[in-house]
Amino acid sequence: MKESAIISEIDLEIVNALQISPRADWSRVGDVLGLSGPTVARRWNSLAEQGLAWITPAPGPRYLSAGWSAFISLSSLPSENEALVRKLCAEPAFGTVSLVSGSHDLFVDCFASSHEELMDIVTGSFAGLPGVTHREVVFVTKLYRQASDWRSGTLEPARARLMSAEPLPAPAAYAPDGLDALLLEELARDGRASWAELGAACGVSPQTARRRVERFLASGYMTLRCDTSASAQQGLREVSLILNVPAHHVDGVGRYFAALPNCRLSAQVLGAQNLLVTLWVRDYLEVQGHECELAERAPGSAVISRQAVVRNYKRLGHVLDESGRSRSVVPLPLWREG
Repeated sequence: MKESAIISEIDLEIVNALQISPRADWSRVGDVLGLSGPTVARRWNSLAEQGLAWITPAPGPRYLSAGWSAFISLSSLPSENEALVRKLCAEPAFGTVSLVSGSHDLFVDCFASSHEELMDIVTGSFAGLPGVTHREVVFVTKLYRQASDWRSGTLEPARARLMSAEPLPAPAAYAPDGLDALLLEELARDGRASWAELGAACGVSPQTARRRVERFLASGYMTLRCDTSASAQQGLREVSLILNVPAHHVDGVGRYFAALPNCRLSAQVLGAQNLLVTLWVRDYLEVQGHECELAERAPGSAVISRQAVVRNYKRLGHVLDESGRSRSVVPLPLWREG
């Protein structure tokens, strides 16, 4: 595939359908798009083989009740930047690694299955990283919106509604275990793997694999997310605002940003700042409009930092090449059995 290749409109519609329902039957996707199931499967498999699109596990809306997350900003020596990126991309706990504009060089999100594990990473892992001159860590305390909620909007609204699945009934409270962790690892490698393939890889029946996956999806601990290379992002640019919002406004502002169609992430954090918002924009000047709205909604708010992504090296465990295509995967430790 040439670097300049553009994903077709049909493929963009398939991607949008799988953003809405990542494991929908091919026949159902085909019915919505006016294609045959085998045609949809063939086109998706071609996208996946080229690293242009993929489906992977992601934290769900209730993830913070089962796991832990932090955002890390790093500054580094220019001579060591390449080695540092390689190390970060190889570490399972560092889910996303991006080169960014602003006062820091790299922005990293970090996942751990327990508070103790997260503290070990924060206190122990940086000594072995080359060239780090400064780090800043903030802990995620509340999620208003995650990237798995974002939709490209390629499908007409009526077709998008047809792709929406009825929510599964929430299970009784439970703690994910070792089998759930194994299933998550396999789904990281192929989010469209069949129940039979998942069961065989984890030593259980297809029925057990399906029941377990549907349970942790219905619980809200985990979800599945469809991601794409830069060629499918249609000129969108990723920008994050790191904000300090008065305490009595932070929930309202977090929910305001979460409701925007171009919002990828809105999270309350614990640090020198208390809210982090990631937006996909076509023009960087759009950010100024959002800041004006922030000033109206929450007087006294301060923008601590603005950062634009220059390059994504890794996204939710997928290691990317220069054109943003997935080249390998390092499964995230979203959950490990204690």
